[in-house]
Amino acid sequence: MNSHTPPSVDVAAAGRLLKILYFVLFGTVGLYWVVLEFVAAGLEPREPGLVKNILQGMGAAVGAGVVYLRFFLIPAALDAATMEPAQRLARLRLYYILCFVLTEAVAIYGFLLRLLGGAPQDAALFFLAAAGLFLLCYPRLPDNW
Repeated sequence: MNSHTPPSVDVAAAGRLLKILYFVLFGTVGLYWVVLEFVAAGLEPREPGLVKNILQGMGAAVGAGVVYLRFFLIPAALDAATMEPAQRLARLRLYYILCFVLTEAVAIYGFLLRLLGGAPQDAALFFLAAAGLFLLCYPRLPDNW
């Protein structure tokens, strides 16, 4: 008779993967800023107008989504005792990766704004927001499975 055993959960490996992704993507935010300084040095500043407002709105919406993920969905998955460990870990991994990718998008919006002629201080706000969101999204997995 074949009995069904749930797959084993390697929390340590999942934690390592999430931390590698976290540090690589967080590091690219700084890399974007360095590259932007070289690329945008020769650009004439101009007022991007409506594009600036659209990028700011998108950045705020994405930032709100990251905060929702971090403070509502991730804690619910951490406390979900009714889920099987493998399903719980998969959900946490998904939520953290979404946090990282969406936070990266905020930095890219700042990069675009500066490339389109926006002021350096306007782009800096996006990069600072992305750094703050990354600090909020440091991956934490429970030890007790």
